[in-house]
This record gives sequence, structure tokens and C-alpha cells, in this order.
Amino acid sequence: MKLRINLIALSRSVILLGLLTAPAHADFPPPGDNSSAENSQSEQAGSQKIEALQNLPLESRVREAIDNSLQPFSGSILLTEGGKSLLSMHKGRGINRQSSFVIASLSKQITATLILQAVDAGKLQLDRSLNSYRFQNETLVDSEAGWEQEQENEQPTGFNAKFETRPETEPESETEEGKISQVDEDGSADSSTEAPQSQAKTTNPELLYGTSMQTSQEQPRFNPNRFDERITLHHLLSHTSGIDQLGKPNRFEPGTQFQYSNYGYSILGELLEQVNQQPLPQQIADFKLAYRLGGLYAEVGDIDDIRQRAPALAIGLTETANGLTQSDLTITASLIPAGGIISTTKAFSDFQIKLHGGKFISPKSYQLMTTPHTEIDFLWSDMSYGYGLRLNFDDNLTEYSHTGYLSGYMSMTLYYPQFNLGLVMLENISLNLNSLDRVFELHNQIRAIIRSRLISTQIQDVK
Repeated sequence: MKLRINLIALSRSVILLGLLTAPAHADFPPPGDNSSAENSQSEQAGSQKIEALQNLPLESRVREAIDNSLQPFSGSILLTEGGKSLLSMHKGRGINRQSSFVIASLSKQITATLILQAVDAGKLQLDRSLNSYRFQNETLVDSEAGWEQEQENEQPTGFNAKFETRPETEPESETEEGKISQVDEDGSADSSTEAPQSQAKTTNPELLYGTSMQTSQEQPRFNPNRFDERITLHHLLSHTSGIDQLGKPNRFEPGTQFQYSNYGYSILGELLEQVNQQPLPQQIADFKLAYRLGGLYAEVGDIDDIRQRAPALAIGLTETANGLTQSDLTITASLIPAGGIISTTKAFSDFQIKLHGGKFISPKSYQLMTTPHTEIDFLWSDMSYGYGLRLNFDDNLTEYSHTGYLSGYMSMTLYYPQFNLGLVMLENISLNLNSLDRVFELHNQIRAIIRSRLISTQIQDVK
């Protein structure tokens, strides 16, 4: 037994050493500060790159952006138009078209889709309160104790969605390198503990999806054994619930603010298990088979353990002040619906195309999913949130997107329904959050390239 353990440890060390010395991961700029001079140089360099690539085909421009990026890229990217591949790119040690990645917060699109399928089937209602499902006959269906333990075991750069979200816990966390502020929705460091002030939107002034204006103004008596009585499934899907752990008051009046909540989506995952009487990983497996989404799956365990069953899963690497180290991410049951689903770029691209092609949910549910229910502050301007999707309508261009960040993995998805053009970008390196410009630079650049091409196409079509 000791010999076997030693061999496993030695094998893991050899694999990690190979990853750390691979050319694809070499020449990491050291994690630096965020001085204004550095930021200005980064923005200027990005603008020059975009200008130089203007005359190339879109797929060539995206490829050039990745190949010439000052930041490392290890992962897969798939760009499609009309359901056909424009660019399929795989870069990094051991990365190929079969490689799968933890997709982080892109998981929320799948969870939202499964919830809306349950709505279409009559199993759930968006305007019903969370408590009416969670406490049927006053029987508690609860796993908060387990969730809290999982949160205590998470690493500071783990499942708190720093890449793309407003913090839902204390704004600062300790790491070996010192204090790191959480990342706000616009990508800036947030040292405030105040709740965000974005106001939720509703298309019906008389109704907040099941909560009348009159009852919204009431202040219910706090019950430590129940969630806020005003929280509906709509609020959980749109991150406007203000939900907190049982035993704590709600963060704010449901429906009045936006505050990104991984916990809210974990609760949605539990509801799916409750109404479908099936573990969520099995539901995802059935969903994959029903819609031919090979390469999409969910597993519980640490990455090494999952790789024993799914060797195509890319090993996640985390950048620290001391270089690259293998992520110690563990996927728990609570993580799956909010950030722990695993996929290849092809599988998620197929999911995205079929979702926006009307294959999964009813037209009514799809309209709700893609309706801007609340404005949000984010890295990109003029953003709002639907159900599991970020929305932008600038420049007469409809954009559905999301990003993700977990220890060892980053992700981004973009979809433009007017052109049936989509991009899926999955990575197995999470850059050091001490240098935010480096974390976001390549994603921002690729988005700018795609938008520039589509806006230019629109102008030419008008002429």
C-alpha cells in the first residue's frame, strides 16, 4: 500500500513538473501591481493589436490575438457561425479537441435551462416562493451545514467567482501572498461591505414575479428556520434574491437589487433534485444523451480523482507569486449547479447553439431567460442579467454572454443571435488575481474583435 501511494505521489509530481516546464506555459510575466502606467500601456497595446488585425478574416484575427497575446493561453476555443466551425483551436500541454474543462459559472446556463424545462413540464413555477418548495409540510430539505463546511474548505481563489462577480461574502480574503480584494462586477477591487445598488427591472409594474408591490413593501418577521418568504425562483435565477444562509436575515428586499449569488444557484440545483427525484449529475447525463451533447458531464471529487474516471479532463493550474501550481479544486455537490459542470468546447458550443435555436425550452421560457431583469455593474458596460445569461444590446447588437473563474480554470462564452455566431473559450489556467488587467486582457480583446467585425458587417449591410 505504501509503495502504491508513493508511486501515485511520484506520478503526480512528474505530471506537474512537465506542465510547469512546458513551452506553452513558459514566459509568464510575473504577477505585478496595477499601476496606472501599466494599465495605460496594456490598453494601448490592446488597441494597436486590434487595429493591426482589422483586415484579416474573423477566425484569423481571433487566432492571431491568442498567438500574440502577452498573457498565456492553455485551453480550447471554438468559434462557430451558422452552426459550422470557423475556428477550432487547442493550445497547451496535452490539450486537444477531446479535452474537457471545469466550465465554472457557465454552469449556470445549464442549471437555468433545466429549471425552465421543469417549469415547462409544470413541476415548478417561477412566481412561487422558495419556501413553498423547500419546506413542504414544514419538512426541512436542507444541506446548509454541509455547504458551510464546503465553504470553509474552499481556497481563497476557489469557488467565489472572483473573475466575474460582485462578492457575496466579506470583501477581502487572505492568501499566502497577502490580502487580495474581491473583484467587483466591473473588474475593480472592492473594499466595501455595502450591498450593490443596481435596481431590478420588471416588465409589469404591478408584479415582481409573484411578489406584489404591496407585499414587497412589508417587512416580514425574521424566521431563522426559513428563507425570506418573498424569495421566488425568478429571484434566484436573476440574482436578485438577496438570499443568505438559513439563520441569517436576507441581504436585501428580494427583487430590488442585483447581487451575484452562487449559493442561490446551488439551491436551484437542490430543487431540481427534489422535483425530479434524481441526483443532478444523473440529470445532466440524461440531458446530454437526450440532446446529443457528448463531452458534457458532472462528477464529484478532486481533479485527480475525477481524472481516474475521465482522463480527458485537463489538469487545472493556478498562477501564484511562485509560479504555476496544480489547483487543489474539489468539485462538491453544491458546486455543480453554480460552477462545477465539466465540458469540452464542442459540447458547450452545441448546447449554446441548441439553446438559442429553441431546442430545449418553450418560447415563453426562452423569452424570460433572455429578458433583462436587472442592470448589473460588470467589466463590460451596459450589462444586464436574464436567467443564467448576461445581456448587452449596445450598437444594435444583441449579445448573450457569461464568464467563469475557478481555481485552475477560466471560461467565457459569447453568442450573437442576429448572426448565429458563437464563441466558447475554456482554459485550464487561472491567472493571478493580483493583476486584474492580465486576467481579463485576452477575453476583452477577443470580444472587442468579434464585436468590431459584426458591427462593421451591419454597417455594410445598411449601405
